[in-house]
Amino acid sequence: MITRPQTRQASLIRTLIVPCLVGIAGSAAAADDGDLDWLAGHWKSGGDDPVIEEIWTDDAGGLLLGLNRTQVGGQAVAFEFLRIERTPTGSRYCAQPGGRPATCFDLTTLSASSARFENPDNDFPQIIEYRRDGRSLTATIADLSGEQAMVFSWERVGD
Repeated sequence: MITRPQTRQASLIRTLIVPCLVGIAGSAAAADDGDLDWLAGHWKSGGDDPVIEEIWTDDAGGLLLGLNRTQVGGQAVAFEFLRIERTPTGSRYCAQPGGRPATCFDLTTLSASSARFENPDNDFPQIIEYRRDGRSLTATIADLSGEQAMVFSWERVGD
């Protein structure tokens, strides 16, 4: 049998302590996401054909916006809307190839110059990884086994 003091105590825990713990957990997850501003800028592939560009904004309000454009023979043949957004459970990368509905990947690893996102339920890719080395940026998309992989490399345009 629950007595009245126990009921009040349980109510106090539910109204005061649990929200604080949830807030602390959410803050810790966001802090662990770190800084992704190293991705910001205009990036362009080295060759003449195809020309692949990726442009990323700075993080503002927990959101980085990106755009990928591929040109062949001076004609745009593909585009993709991109975003990296912070959520209460961590950051995620969402891609919309050709403007289609987004497929999202959870941030699994982050360093001062790289980020890895995974979605094991997606057919391909299941991994998207960005690495920056000075004025160079590389993106690798792969399956979880690493057997299927594609690598894209860009150089920074401008400052």
